[in-house]
Amino acid sequence: MERALFSNRNFEFMRTKKDIRKLKRIKNSDRVNRLRKQQMMVMPIAFGPVFLLVLIKLGLEDQRTAEDVLARLRMHSQKLNGNVFFVTTDPSKADIDTMADELKDTIDKIAAGNKALIPHRDNLVRDAKQMIRLLSYNIQYQSAGDEEKIKSTGFDVRKPKGAGHSPGQVLVLTATPVGPGKIKLKWKKEAASTVYIIEQLNTTVFPPPGPGPQWDSAGKTRNVSFVVEGLTPGQLYTFRVYGTNGKADGNPSDIVEQRSL
Repeated sequence: MERALFSNRNFEFMRTKKDIRKLKRIKNSDRVNRLRKQQMMVMPIAFGPVFLLVLIKLGLEDQRTAEDVLARLRMHSQKLNGNVFFVTTDPSKADIDTMADELKDTIDKIAAGNKALIPHRDNLVRDAKQMIRLLSYNIQYQSAGDEEKIKSTGFDVRKPKGAGHSPGQVLVLTATPVGPGKIKLKWKKEAASTVYIIEQLNTTVFPPPGPGPQWDSAGKTRNVSFVVEGLTPGQLYTFRVYGTNGKADGNPSDIVEQRSL
């Protein structure tokens, strides 16, 4: 077994490579905690009237094989090469390249028949994923939540639905009669909406009691379609839909008209 010699003042002692890897993991754990604290210090950025923190979407669950992880390392290294937003990172581009080279060499040797290196490859994959995670913390901190800067390193982003994040307008609303007294409404999914409110124009009150037309609730759903029932056959109906996340409502869709069967 190969051993490395370390000196501590006047004393010398021997440590195996396994001991060295354990020390590296402890050191990496300290780096993770430090970088996580940095990430928590990132301030949200202004997005119109809404304050929205753009966070990194790590996506490591998509890297299922050693070859996938290797490709991910190479991609980040390429994106960091000459990146004007990130002159230095922790881990550095050199660290990433070293890890990628060792993983590539191990993969090639296993493919050539050296199956004894499979446990070593698996350890490298675990360490490589940890390196990518460390890089994401550092990029998050340095970017201060800037989406363009984050994406320049090869990471994707996710935008959490904050309390002040209002849904947008519901789009592409259509209405189709599907049976006697039934009209089916369909629309395009609105990302920030958790519930959709269906409204029907009240034409029985004229003139309307307010400054504009009167809209009555016809139902609500979490889906992107809804069947309005109990309608009068042959009558023309007008509908609209808006989304809500429970804390804010989006703008209503354009109206749609349809005659009931």
